[in-house]
Amino acid sequence: MKKGAIILCVGLLAGICAFTGFYHLRTAPHRRMMRESQPELAWLKTEFNLSDGEFTRIQRLHDAYLPDCAERCRRIEQQNQRLRDLMGGSTNMTSDIRAVLAERARLRGECETEMLKHFLEVSRAMPPEQGRRYLAWIEDQTFLQGSAMERRHKQQQDPHAAHPH
Repeated sequence: MKKGAIILCVGLLAGICAFTGFYHLRTAPHRRMMRESQPELAWLKTEFNLSDGEFTRIQRLHDAYLPDCAERCRRIEQQNQRLRDLMGGSTNMTSDIRAVLAERARLRGECETEMLKHFLEVSRAMPPEQGRRYLAWIEDQTFLQGSAMERRHKQQQDPHAAHPH
């Protein structure tokens, strides 16, 4: 009985050590990336095989873009809050609601325009092949895919479009 308990404990200890070791080995690149000065960009350097110079240019572009992006987001959220306030007491479409929707749409259009300009600028800071791959990734991951509602309507119109066989 004692021998079985010892074997079980040794087995459990070996399993815990193996799990911990594999976990640390497999997550080391990600943990290293999180210690970078801009972890939100660090993956770009690895994924798109960027030189230090290319990555530095992209960091500068990112740093220059962020303040204006944050301001655009703030203005959009301000319109969202105005819409929530107007909708809170209304069951009808009003001219005020229409005006807020129009302004919010204008701001979102401005945001998407500036975002796309930024993505194109970042792609030009990369080697051409990597820049094309980056833009393909951007198209797949961003507003170019449309909103969730647009995707849902597209799937309803053509249920096979989203899942080709």
